[in-house]
Amino acid sequence: MEIVFIRHGQTDVNKTGRIQGSNIDAELNSVGRKLAQESSENFDESQFDVVYASPMKRAFETARIFTKGKKDIILDKRLLEFDYGEWDGALLTEMAEKYPDAIDPWGKANGNYVKYAPHGERMSELEARCASFLDEMIKKYPDKKVLVVAHGTLIRMMAAHLIANGNIDAFQTMENCGLAEFSIREGINRLVYYNRILM
Repeated sequence: MEIVFIRHGQTDVNKTGRIQGSNIDAELNSVGRKLAQESSENFDESQFDVVYASPMKRAFETARIFTKGKKDIILDKRLLEFDYGEWDGALLTEMAEKYPDAIDPWGKANGNYVKYAPHGERMSELEARCASFLDEMIKKYPDKKVLVVAHGTLIRMMAAHLIANGNIDAFQTMENCGLAEFSIREGINRLVYYNRILM
């Protein structure tokens, strides 16, 4: 199986540096739509046998733009962005000042954040739903090419689960409309590329 992930285009929440988890269903802004449209001009949707997307507005709209209305899009709740609980919508810079032990050296929330956002999702819970989704894809489409349009933290965990034994710290957050491809054959997982930009 070949599986390609696309991170959604920019939203106003991204633009302002706020944490945008599953509790914030923001739409693409004008920059996000433009980036997705221009990127889609260099993207061949016909190569994919099946397309999945997060049901969140920013991901579904990005999927529609990239597939140019030529593919059915299957929405799957397992592809929702990470639930940051009480941190959703907060300025990341403010969280870094208040809780430095919950921010990694690249400025992203790490697993310690749940000490301060007790209703947030655990990294182990995120990996479990990523594993569930990937296991199903491998079983259903062993010889197919799958496109998945989703979110930054979720795609990091997908990559971590496939390549780094669930260690999300091994992967950066992809840019808006960035692409990652993985090849899975006979129980071997390979990273083909990560954070490819099509513009």
